[in-house]
Amino acid sequence: MAMIEKIRRQGWLVLVMVGIGIVGYLIPYDAVMALFGKGAKDAGEIDGETIDAAAWQQAVEKQRVLFNYTSNESALSNDTWNTLTEERLYADELSAMDIDVSDEELDEVLFGANLSPFVKSTIYGGKDSTSMKEQMRQRFETFDPRDPTWTMEKAEMWKEFVRYKRKKEKYDNMIKLGAYANNLDAKWAFKAGSSKTAVDFVAKTYMEIPDSTVAVSDDDIRSYYNKHKAEREYKQERSRSLEYVSIAIQATEQDLASIKSKMDGMVRDFRMAKNDSAFAAAAAATPGMAKMRYVPGSMMEPFNGQILNDSIGKVIGPFADAGAMKLVKISKRVSEIDSVQARHILIQDQTPKGKAKADSIMNVIKAKKNFAEMAKQFGTDGTKDKGGDLGMFARGAMVPDFEKPCFNGTVGQLQVVKTQFGYHVVEVTKKNAPKMNTYVAVVDQSQEPSPGTRKDAFNKMRELTINAKDTASFRTQVKALYPNANIVPAQMIVPNAQAIAGIQKAESIVSWAYGAEINEISQPFLVENNWVVAVLSEIRERGVPAFEDVKETMKAKVIKEKKGTMLAEKMKGTSLQAIASGNGTMVKHSELLWRGMNLPEAGVGEQEFALIGKCFGIAKGQVSEPIIGEGAVYVIQKTADVVDAQSMDGYKNEKRMLQQNAKASMAGRVFGAYREAADIDDRRFINE
Repeated sequence: MAMIEKIRRQGWLVLVMVGIGIVGYLIPYDAVMALFGKGAKDAGEIDGETIDAAAWQQAVEKQRVLFNYTSNESALSNDTWNTLTEERLYADELSAMDIDVSDEELDEVLFGANLSPFVKSTIYGGKDSTSMKEQMRQRFETFDPRDPTWTMEKAEMWKEFVRYKRKKEKYDNMIKLGAYANNLDAKWAFKAGSSKTAVDFVAKTYMEIPDSTVAVSDDDIRSYYNKHKAEREYKQERSRSLEYVSIAIQATEQDLASIKSKMDGMVRDFRMAKNDSAFAAAAAATPGMAKMRYVPGSMMEPFNGQILNDSIGKVIGPFADAGAMKLVKISKRVSEIDSVQARHILIQDQTPKGKAKADSIMNVIKAKKNFAEMAKQFGTDGTKDKGGDLGMFARGAMVPDFEKPCFNGTVGQLQVVKTQFGYHVVEVTKKNAPKMNTYVAVVDQSQEPSPGTRKDAFNKMRELTINAKDTASFRTQVKALYPNANIVPAQMIVPNAQAIAGIQKAESIVSWAYGAEINEISQPFLVENNWVVAVLSEIRERGVPAFEDVKETMKAKVIKEKKGTMLAEKMKGTSLQAIASGNGTMVKHSELLWRGMNLPEAGVGEQEFALIGKCFGIAKGQVSEPIIGEGAVYVIQKTADVVDAQSMDGYKNEKRMLQQNAKASMAGRVFGAYREAADIDDRRFINE
């Protein structure tokens, strides 16, 4: 919006822009940018290394080829950035430790008896069989004519990626082997969960003093800011905040009347059609309903009753149902079995070897009547421990190649059936009694707004973008144009966000926000049949926050500090009872464990670790000085010596648990430490 206003005010700028456009047509883009002293935008910085435009594009294309991304460009970008981050952070470590993967090891983790965890989950989908490995080896070594996207170049890219992932797995395993807990660690872990003490105490919570009664000046807050602004708690990442209004594009009464009129004109042709399914498939917005078994009650009355009772060939409608206008033709009624129960043994191998194995299993079952036993021994899916039982299932619940023999076969009949999953040994165990089913063909048309309605909605939103000049006038204009609309705030949006508050697919809005100026109004965005207009309300850059960005947060901290000082001064004394009486409260008692986070009897939810330490460290009978905590000020008096329980196994259980937890979390914690130390600057979505 800011650029548009500049163009309006300065006509000469139009001529300059047109000139640049002509130059851009005649000269390659990179050359034009070079004339102005600017190259393509880099993607960011990882551990001091700039990811320039060429390296970024190469990484994106590699990720796209490996994982077959389709239209989800945001996911592609985010996954590429995560891959690059991991590779850059571990490169020096892997090299320094001389971790490598030989060709023989690569072959083993790809196709051998010891698949790497990454290969098993990614390439094999978590499954593992000799035949799958043989098929995968052939795929990697020869061109696969069934998959034109698979090339030898792609196979080599996969090998190199697996080689890197295997290095990372070896590094992580070494890290895990280094995770250790000694006897002293185990002893302190045991003590934390078993050592007890007891205290009497007086507590005055900060909530008892209204914030409005505490005088805080801007100088107080700025002094706190100068002292604490560089602390991790206040470290600021790059973000944007905005407000937006979202208006749904809805069909008008005129649009709905037009759709109904169109479908009225189809009724006669639909009734006369010789092939109901072909007609419906050609005319419907949802061709999948061209032939379907009608489920009683799935459409509203009176149409449900008409479908179940009217004569064959009757066309019912048009009528509105589930957001669409529909015509329903009754095609036929037949008496049939609509659900069966079966059990199966799945052999996940579509080769002749898989067929031979299934035949052999079926012959054993015929002879020994041991289906459940054979399912447990040879089954490869989740039903094997249930004797292969699939339960009752209706028509349409299974793939056609499996469903047809189940519904056509007889109870007790054993069959070998081939599907896309492999070969199945199948036995139908039960069939419901036949019942009358109605089959229909459905023509549906979405009740969508017409192009004219869409254009009118856009023009109204564009009026908002023209008339609003800043955040305040944006709010005023929204209420004038859409009195019932809500203005939604979206706070602290990170650069790579795919969603914002209230909008799941917000990539275009986020991209705009990172190129806009404060108070700039966006052009209308079309997001899932809604027009969205936004105003940028805040810009934050990474690093130490600006005073105004944290002023309110720090004001609350200053108020709490002042309350602590005030209460501590009032709670000085040598007797808990006198302190309680002087402060209008009472002495309370608490029994606590060393690992406790606070004194529950104090009514404070904040974690009070310093207080707990005082409770265990103070001498029995001694009255403490006032302790300024996170949620209150306390004065304590220990009433019992610390009681240390005795371990029955020499802390072996604690040691084992500490080591298990350390091994499970070590790799993730190391990576987190690398990320924190690397100073990663993600600039992919910033328009510079």
